[in-house]
Amino acid sequence: MNRRRATCTVAITASLSLTLVACGGGGTDGGALGSGESLTVITSQAPWNPAYDAVVAAYEDATGVDVDLRSFPNDDVKSQMLNDAQTGNHTFDVYQVNEVDLAYFNGNELLMPLTDIDSGFALDEAMHTYDNLPYWDAETETFAEGGALTSIPLLGNLQILVYRTDVYDELGLDAPQDWPDTLSNAETIVDAETTRYGHTMRTQGIPGAPGVTYDFSGILFGMGGSFFTDPGTDWTPALDTPEALEAATMLRDLAALGPADPQSVGQAEAIALMQSGEAAQLNVVGAAASGILNENNSNVIDTVGFAPLPGGASPTGTWNLTIPADLPEERQQAALDFITWVTSEEGQEVFVTNGGIPTRSDVLDAEGLDESALAYLDAVSASAETARGTLRLPFIGEFLSVTEPALANIAAGEVTPEEGLAALQEELTAIVTEGGYVTE
Repeated sequence: MNRRRATCTVAITASLSLTLVACGGGGTDGGALGSGESLTVITSQAPWNPAYDAVVAAYEDATGVDVDLRSFPNDDVKSQMLNDAQTGNHTFDVYQVNEVDLAYFNGNELLMPLTDIDSGFALDEAMHTYDNLPYWDAETETFAEGGALTSIPLLGNLQILVYRTDVYDELGLDAPQDWPDTLSNAETIVDAETTRYGHTMRTQGIPGAPGVTYDFSGILFGMGGSFFTDPGTDWTPALDTPEALEAATMLRDLAALGPADPQSVGQAEAIALMQSGEAAQLNVVGAAASGILNENNSNVIDTVGFAPLPGGASPTGTWNLTIPADLPEERQQAALDFITWVTSEEGQEVFVTNGGIPTRSDVLDAEGLDESALAYLDAVSASAETARGTLRLPFIGEFLSVTEPALANIAAGEVTPEEGLAALQEELTAIVTEGGYVTE
């Protein structure tokens, strides 16, 4: 059976909610809705779509179930799911939730615990849990062992370090183990003038989006800091600590070894600087590796190496498969069957051999993986064991609205790290106080 990938258009209603107005391929040729013979699944428009397409096609071949895979721009996926939940249209059998939005979806009880469908359901031991991401603790509003199983990671995206092996060899450098080593390497590279930039990363601030905040979080956690004292127990902001100051200073110093206008460097720009050979180091999500190794887009495919993120605290940025909380009962088992197969060893082997970032530890020996793919997949897999969930907040929108501009200003040198963190500490304190997470 041929899967239908439909690219949908959206319109903004008078109430500013996003409503589906046109979507090709919305039929249910494979069987009556709810029969288990057809499914409608939402996904994002992303570079790893071909890998997901291949998995879904394999699922259709294996089961005879017809999957209507509807793709939307990344920024619209959340709105489409919220609109579906609010209206009760039950358009989708399976939701695909960005990690940064999982706390919101769980906190608002929009997702169904998978054990409500099958009381004996449990994660396979080979699945990475990324700092307990699948398990939602409603009492603390955090992800914790023993919480309800509400999601399964589909794409194991997290940050790694990409570096120029030829430059490292010429200068006698080793892959850095911590952030001071990373800065030292970058300074050596700039002093030797072997590349234009010693280091690059996202330093552009976009309020409400996880850009510079996400990249900074790897530095912050890797240097022993945290945004909050003890999420779930003590939400007091912790950006007034020596560790936070060291991390913010590191952010500024690394940014100074990159482009002259750090606030213009988003993820695409940072990756392009590595592809062109202008940058010698890059901290970026693992999913970017396939583009860096693509001979049609990159000048460094034979001179690039990959390593776990320095500091041993890689921030996670996964996409996760979930089931809507109010999905009609007759459609629930088919939705769970789909998620189970797609995240199984069989499904994930198809995913990884077609360029996806797997969420299992037992698929890196899949047939068809070449040495270049294994180079970055090994770095991603090693990072998964010590990964940190840094942006899983029930108040994520308010949080990012203040962290993005504040951290971008620090990176650009427009304020000192001390000044920037002091202002950010005050703003975050107001957010958690007004939200009732801490009392004055």
